[in-house]
Amino acid sequence: MRGRRSSRFPGAVLAACAAALVAWVLPALAQVDPRILPLQPTYRRNPTCATVETRIPFDVHEGTRDVALSPSPREMPLNQGESAICFAYATADMISHRLGRQIAPLDVATKTYFADPERLAAIPALREHLKAHPNWRADIAWSRNAAEMSNIGNPKLLPYFDKIEGGEEDTAALLYNIGGLCEDRDLPSNDGYRYANPTLRRLRYRSRLAPKPMSFRSLAGTVPHLRHPQTDTFNAAWIAHVEARCRRVPLPVPLLPVSYRVATNQAEFVELRDSGTPPSPKAITRILAMIDYALDHGRVPTIGYSWYLLEDRDPKDPDLHADHASPVIARRKVGGTCQYRIQDNTGEYCARMREGMREACENGRVWVGEDALRRTLYSVTYLR
Repeated sequence: MRGRRSSRFPGAVLAACAAALVAWVLPALAQVDPRILPLQPTYRRNPTCATVETRIPFDVHEGTRDVALSPSPREMPLNQGESAICFAYATADMISHRLGRQIAPLDVATKTYFADPERLAAIPALREHLKAHPNWRADIAWSRNAAEMSNIGNPKLLPYFDKIEGGEEDTAALLYNIGGLCEDRDLPSNDGYRYANPTLRRLRYRSRLAPKPMSFRSLAGTVPHLRHPQTDTFNAAWIAHVEARCRRVPLPVPLLPVSYRVATNQAEFVELRDSGTPPSPKAITRILAMIDYALDHGRVPTIGYSWYLLEDRDPKDPDLHADHASPVIARRKVGGTCQYRIQDNTGEYCARMREGMREACENGRVWVGEDALRRTLYSVTYLR
């Protein structure tokens, strides 16, 4: 029969119960890291669009010194040059802000494509996060298998590191927990592969002389899509070069990405829109609410959108959608409209942007109104 239990317990029993409760609660409280945001918070728009300004760490070194260019590289964000790895530059900015040090985007890209995901499971600080995201292995594999290969100087579309294109900010940030951080001064990444090109040319020549086939432990953790007998020697040598250049130190805090998307990429976003079934306004509002949450809690989020939001498409450009990623570094309200400041990493000059955007741009940092952003915004990622 069910009924209310009597509260008259012997003192010894009460003491034992209290001791057991303390033994259970204290370890749980001890595991709460005040530097880490909650796993599943409630996302709401900032009701007043309160002003928030952030700054990405920037160091002056070989790859960012003034080289008689205007505007000076010191005034511009790190840019991807002719590479197609905007995700790595956006993710590096997001991580740089979180860690307070300028992280090398080329190191982010290298880990994204080749780091062994199983090493994540051995990092104690990641265990709860990985448990809450049981599909993390599949997500990493999907991201790597979705990568494309540039055909410029690569007619066979082989997976040479500097010919691989595309990636996801959430998986890139998660994989960056492996092996410690590398600062941009150690592996200069400004203007894409500009400072790495002499090394890349030398490694490409040497790899053609290497015996084939060969097996490399440094490539064992990636997917077959990024392996090939003609590129494995080159990619393994590039990884060795990165490790030799990078004076790695442990991350001061784990990188725990949270992401949400309404489409896989910009092409799918446009397809949904054109088919008459666009993502709902509520779903886009959720992305904006997550951006607000991140900014309000001292984080720099990254977003997925179309570069053509900022610059008109050249009719001869075969890229119909210009899938792009950038960090959001500020928010303000102007004339009743909420605006977000996007830090562009293409290196493009403001004068070349479309009317309305060029006036809102300063050295690659562009204020974009919420209404314009809604027309192309499809994903957001931030670090807990």
